[in-house]
Amino acid sequence: MTIKIHDRISSVRRNTNETKIRVSVNLDGSGKNSITTGVPFFDHMIQQLSKHSLIDIDIKCNGDLEIDSHHTMEDVGWALGKAINEALGNKKGIKRYSVSYLPMDECLTRCCIDISGRPWLVWNVFLPNVTIKNIETEIFKEFFQSFSQSAEITIHIENIYGQNTHHIIESCFKSMAVSLRNAIQLDFRNLDNVPSTKGTLKGNN
Repeated sequence: MTIKIHDRISSVRRNTNETKIRVSVNLDGSGKNSITTGVPFFDHMIQQLSKHSLIDIDIKCNGDLEIDSHHTMEDVGWALGKAINEALGNKKGIKRYSVSYLPMDECLTRCCIDISGRPWLVWNVFLPNVTIKNIETEIFKEFFQSFSQSAEITIHIENIYGQNTHHIIESCFKSMAVSLRNAIQLDFRNLDNVPSTKGTLKGNN
């Protein structure tokens, strides 16, 4: 038996006075990526997200880095979330829910996802250092917040324990990647149905 699945791909552009962004995603990829934001450590984190979610991600961003990295990281989060939301289409057949515990050396992070159509972020993450690679670490919450809003996904991220700021941040991206990979996966027992008693996962339903 051959089952044909529609292409789950999308491209998004965002042009403002602060950032100019192009994002393309393929939800059924192999984790290939090309990430250029002008913030090397952030690029590396998005590469991790792509690699471990198996979502092909292409991002080009030209932002106002002469000010700081805030607008770039927040707006990339919005554009990436929007692209993933559009690629999911009507969300028929997806597994919807996922939980991932991600160990990285001394730290352990948990990410729980519900592709619900209701954006929400719970961020229970303490980062010991105020900056990393010239990035204010508080901006990472803004990335995940922006991503959650435009992707219309409920995301709970909690660092259960850890000491190294680099490890904690990276484990947040990796744990969300694994959760995304599982939540967007198609359930071949339920391909023709939206996994909700409401019959829809759009908007505030």
